[in-house]
Amino acid sequence: MNNPSDLQNYYTDVMNELDHSATSQGNYKELLFIEKILPYIQEQGVVDDLDLYHFYKPSTRYGRIDGLGFKGDYNDPELDQLELVLLINDFVHDDSIKSLTNSRIEQLKKAGINFFNSALKSSFIESLEESSDGYIAAKEIFQKYKRIESIKLIILTNAQISKLVADKKEIDDDIDLPLTIDIWDIKRIYDLESSQTKSEAIEIDLREWGGPIPSLQATESEELTSYLCVVNGQTIAALYDKYGARLLEANVRSFLQFRGKINKGIRKTIKTEPEYFFSYNNGLTATASDVEYDKSKQIITKINNLQIVNGGQTTASLLMTQKKDRADLSKIQVQLKLNVVSDAKSDELISNISRFANSQNAIKDSDFFSNHPFHRTLERLSRQILAPTSKERIKPTRWYYERARGSYLNAQSKLTDAEKRAFKSEHPKEQLIIKTDLAKIYLIFDKRPHDAIKGAQIAFNGFAQSIEKVWDNNPETINDYFFKELVAKFVIWQACKKAVYKQDDFVGNTKATLTAYTIYILKALMDKQDLDFNYPKIWQEQAVNDFYYDQFVDTSIKLNALLNQLSEETGKAVLSMAKSKENLIEVQSIIDKTDYFSLDMMFKTQLVFKSVIEEKRQDSAQQTKTVTKAVSSLIDLCKVPPARWLNLIKNAEEKGVLNETDKQVLSLVPNVLLGKSLKTPTDRQVDLINKTLSKLEDKGVYLDAG
Repeated sequence: MNNPSDLQNYYTDVMNELDHSATSQGNYKELLFIEKILPYIQEQGVVDDLDLYHFYKPSTRYGRIDGLGFKGDYNDPELDQLELVLLINDFVHDDSIKSLTNSRIEQLKKAGINFFNSALKSSFIESLEESSDGYIAAKEIFQKYKRIESIKLIILTNAQISKLVADKKEIDDDIDLPLTIDIWDIKRIYDLESSQTKSEAIEIDLREWGGPIPSLQATESEELTSYLCVVNGQTIAALYDKYGARLLEANVRSFLQFRGKINKGIRKTIKTEPEYFFSYNNGLTATASDVEYDKSKQIITKINNLQIVNGGQTTASLLMTQKKDRADLSKIQVQLKLNVVSDAKSDELISNISRFANSQNAIKDSDFFSNHPFHRTLERLSRQILAPTSKERIKPTRWYYERARGSYLNAQSKLTDAEKRAFKSEHPKEQLIIKTDLAKIYLIFDKRPHDAIKGAQIAFNGFAQSIEKVWDNNPETINDYFFKELVAKFVIWQACKKAVYKQDDFVGNTKATLTAYTIYILKALMDKQDLDFNYPKIWQEQAVNDFYYDQFVDTSIKLNALLNQLSEETGKAVLSMAKSKENLIEVQSIIDKTDYFSLDMMFKTQLVFKSVIEEKRQDSAQQTKTVTKAVSSLIDLCKVPPARWLNLIKNAEEKGVLNETDKQVLSLVPNVLLGKSLKTPTDRQVDLINKTLSKLEDKGVYLDAG
């Protein structure tokens, strides 16, 4: 995947996609580029939540930013420190990939630092319009400055880092806080998107992190080799300080977000009995793609793609106790079970290692969601179901659900140019559904827009918890109809997004919020009249008409005015306010008590009664349940050896309780097992076989009889 032409082709595809989106949505390509890539960055744990604030003035004295967020829990008194994350987007308009040079990086760094320093001056904040992005972002920094212990500057660009750019620790005399620069260039984005892994690879040379770690090779095979290791607490804390949540496997990262606090027991041991830590603590379980192991010295010197799958609480507590209490970690030793997993089996083995390692903890299957059967079922359905033709496409297509990141790109990696064109024709890029978009759409239509607009990882965690309950209670509801309805919701979301983004009067960084809340409001208004979207019709037409567009525009304009009014009344920025449950309750109250929002008469003609949709869901679920039961029953019937079937027929004939029709029915399974028939029994025939077996059992003849 390192072929330069592959990278250029990817770049061309991205630029074409942005061109198309900019034309259809009426938005700037720079902003669309951020929206496309930001979920990847958030998924890596670089920042928990990041809002887009675009500030730039020709004078470099004030600096510039395109986004701002924090790592850490500002509301948790146990965690005093925060890392400020600033985003600058350096988008290049060119058909070919340009280089990101040292001098350009220096310019962007100075711009970010200048904005930070400006934000610490009340005179600068007061000079800005209160509703402007610059004012809101600067005020966030000003209010939280005392808790900011470090700054991470993310440079996002569609250029490629020049080979002359050195990887060095950032030190700057213009700022009195530790500064790190995290550059996301087009190659890094491409490598991550095409990797099909949950996390960006981390390469660790332990000689730079306190020295090699003592290790004993416990098991060895082609697929999995395990080591028992001892790691110093300072090394673990330092690695976590640098890589943060990227060091934690996604499931453990999710788990920590819900657990939150520093473990008091771990903290006490670190502070008062560090020499007993090894004995008291269960240690860490981790996976890696490769290690450099010196068998003679029994040490590991390098680890590639390290991911902690159990022990995230220990890892976080070591660093936080060191920072909060100035604890000395030099006497602390931690046991580490390190599993090196082959690429071929990594998906399955890492999932199992993660699940079994956490079997004593409160991590549920939703935390192992990438391999959850819901995902696998949706992926299978997306590969099977053909979408109808439409005004845009005269040939049937498929909606491609990307369960594993990069699978869409990887599916094309070994194809010829002609085969790639055929693949893209059958699976158009605009019909690619990624997991983060799925999470947003599910939450919006579940009437949780305030959760949908939070960080990609936060939103996905909420979605995972909800869908797990659905799967546990009614797995048969995840079927063909569910997938088609999901696509219809995707079409609605995209159409609403297009309508909102074309409104020049809307502030750019609030458009995603307005999209989510507009659909929520329409759903709430429909609920009052027992109406719903006509999902089957939208699936069939693969589009919505102008009545939808007009309704989206009208509702979003009223919503924008309302949110700005509420923002003025509360003194809170629209983005942060819209993420709160309180704001959702306020909007719902206006829907319930006033006629401020309404459904246009022509739009209502496109809707159906809610009972119609519910009936389709139930019928589809029942049909799926029946088919699933028949398939399961057939599998059980085929497990019975042919000799037993023939013995059953013989015994029934000898007792005179078997007619010719029943004999033919019972012969269906052994005929298939013996190769006399190539036709698998149908669902109806399986039902007849079971009924015939039941009749014979009433007459004392059993399939298991010897």
